Amino acid sequence: MSNDEIITLVEKSGIQQDSSEIGKVIKTVLYHLDSSLSTPDSKLPLNLVEEASPTDWEYLKNINVSRYFALKAVFIMYKTANAHLETSERLEYSIPLLYSLKQEALKTTNHHAVAIASIWLAMEYSEINQMKAVVEIEYALPFLKHFNKEYNLETALNKRTAHSWLADAYTNLDVYSRAVAHQRFVIEDSHEHNIATSYVYVGIINSLNHLQRFDDALTLVEEAEQVSSENRSVQQTLFSLWLKVSVYLHRDKQDDREKIAALTENLSHFEGITLPSNINLVPVLSAFKATYLALKGSDTKFEEAVNLLTSDFDSQAKRSSYSRFMLLSKHTLLRDLFTLRGNFKKALYHQHQYDFLKSQPNRSYIHLDELSIDSPLQRDITINKLQEMARLKDKQTLKLKAERFQAFTFALVALMSTFLLFWFWREQRSRAKASEIDDLTGALFRRAMFKEIAKPMSNNIASCLVLIDLDHFKQVNDRYGHVVGDEVLTKFGQVVRQRIRKTDKFCRYGGEEFLLYLHDTTEENANALLEDIKKSLESNRSWSATESTFSASFSAGVIQVKGERNINKIIKACDNLLYRAKSTGRGKIETMSFPAYLNENI
Repeated sequence: MSNDEIITLVEKSGIQQDSSEIGKVIKTVLYHLDSSLSTPDSKLPLNLVEEASPTDWEYLKNINVSRYFALKAVFIMYKTANAHLETSERLEYSIPLLYSLKQEALKTTNHHAVAIASIWLAMEYSEINQMKAVVEIEYALPFLKHFNKEYNLETALNKRTAHSWLADAYTNLDVYSRAVAHQRFVIEDSHEHNIATSYVYVGIINSLNHLQRFDDALTLVEEAEQVSSENRSVQQTLFSLWLKVSVYLHRDKQDDREKIAALTENLSHFEGITLPSNINLVPVLSAFKATYLALKGSDTKFEEAVNLLTSDFDSQAKRSSYSRFMLLSKHTLLRDLFTLRGNFKKALYHQHQYDFLKSQPNRSYIHLDELSIDSPLQRDITINKLQEMARLKDKQTLKLKAERFQAFTFALVALMSTFLLFWFWREQRSRAKASEIDDLTGALFRRAMFKEIAKPMSNNIASCLVLIDLDHFKQVNDRYGHVVGDEVLTKFGQVVRQRIRKTDKFCRYGGEEFLLYLHDTTEENANALLEDIKKSLESNRSWSATESTFSASFSAGVIQVKGERNINKIIKACDNLLYRAKSTGRGKIETMSFPAYLNENI
């Protein structure tokens, strides 16, 4: 949603005028959320006269205990983040508060409520002590639930999240056999929910390489390649290829070097392909080049490739929340490359650098490691006492108060809270899933596009699907360089997004191929819109990355549809019309209705 849409929802909800217990709690949490995340242009229309009282929080707790602990954890995180901008300072306050919240959850004897408090506590522990984080996650895991949109606040940190964090933790602790088990769960869950990509396989293949289970690793590489093919993703195909090379690098059998050379010899068709920023933990293309030159290149060319690879690693580490992991990956890869080259002295040097970096604690938070607030013995004694007290609790009171639950207001704001929650932690921890938006053009990725248009395309409304290909784009890259090529793509994305409506969808289908869905649009209107876009793009002849002047253009194939559901057949029809446009001199637009296309091709 846009800022204006969020503001409209808040104002319509009447929450500012709501003086009930629920209203006070939600306003308090949203105030601290907004303070952390908003800019002067995106402030929520909320004024907090006074924070929710313990009585207000208790009212929510009696209505829905799991939602209470989820919302209280969010409140603790944002309030401490606002008060203490430095992470180390925040942890000194957030960890004891979340620990107390967990003790409060234990009094309820509600397993899911305790698991919610524990997984939030684990998230903070992960900054300073992996073992404490592992203990809390393992403690919570049996009672965490799968993500559920209806209960998205309570399931924001869910089973898949817990397994993913455990896999990361055990990898950092070099306990690869345990990491594999959790990584398998993440893969299976991704397939079950139809969000699997080749990127999800990187952890398990890395772990299997360390365990020298290379046959298992290659089996999973084949699975990752199949997923890439099903997703029709060039980026995922490139990443799957790197996964295969990494297995051969680690195994290094007699014929593996020939396989590596064959796989890395000619990758020119992948030039210009970039991986999502939160996935690209290895600069893949420069890694491929250095790998090939380690086997076949001269000393000078290999040294140049290694310097480029090192520079790419270092620059990505500076921009990434995974900087330590990337530096470890750098020394691992350089060790393997120098081993391939036969330079065992330098290989040993990078192994020593890896071991040294691995052994270094996070000195920013080292003083927090002494934060000792958990006594298992005292905890178990307390649990037994509290379980006895819980048996005396009046269940009838809970039922009566549940009738007063203001479901609509809370559900609305809980949805907004979860949206903001994921926004915040995506920036802070770079966790979660791959982005749906291409950074360069602002277009959707293919999977997101298909999801967005599945429903509107099935309606009995005339719409158009357009496949666009930038003319002579490879020549632009070859003549002026990839920086200029990227600028052309960015300019094209800006022009398209300025001219389409919110109901239309824009997708980066391939390297320089794009897909447009124009809702409630005839082929005549689609042709007029495309001519306008083409005219605007062609009018731009100056580019910041080069002194040369030239204009860019495109060809397009347009199919008008009405209620058709087989998107693959429609795209194939667009592709055939695009080929026809390009074969008649490029810079052309071919349009046709889908029934007419079918009749023509019977």
